[in-house]
Amino acid sequence: MIEIVELPELVCIGYEIEAERQELPALMPGLWDRLFAADTGATSFLEVSSEAEEGRFRRLVGFLAARSTEIPDGMTKLILPARRYLRLSHEGPLSGIASGFQRIHDHAATTGQKTGDLKLDFGYTPGFTDTRHELHVALEPQPLLLG
Repeated sequence: MIEIVELPELVCIGYEIEAERQELPALMPGLWDRLFAADTGATSFLEVSSEAEEGRFRRLVGFLAARSTEIPDGMTKLILPARRYLRLSHEGPLSGIASGFQRIHDHAATTGQKTGDLKLDFGYTPGFTDTRHELHVALEPQPLLLG
């Protein structure tokens, strides 16, 4: 079931890259390996995706943290403001995550909701086990209508 959720401000810490879409499949496994090898104390991980500019995409693989968390060497802190998202729970193989995001985009188009380019994928674990993932696609802010 796809639902609208409001997430609070999120502080994400991790490794970030910017690359062309076709480069991502070769680059992402190494980024995840670096994250899982780092001594962060985190047990739950996420991927933050956005379009940096036309044809180039930004990915951050990391974990949620408090604002005051020290940033480990080589990592980046990304603060996402509170906002609304469309959310879908994905149960099954990791290979099905892309189709889960497509379902969210199809739902938004069918229901007339405008989405942004920000996507969140919570649920990664070392070893890439087929665990439950929470997929989120950001909704564009709605204009305030004064009547």
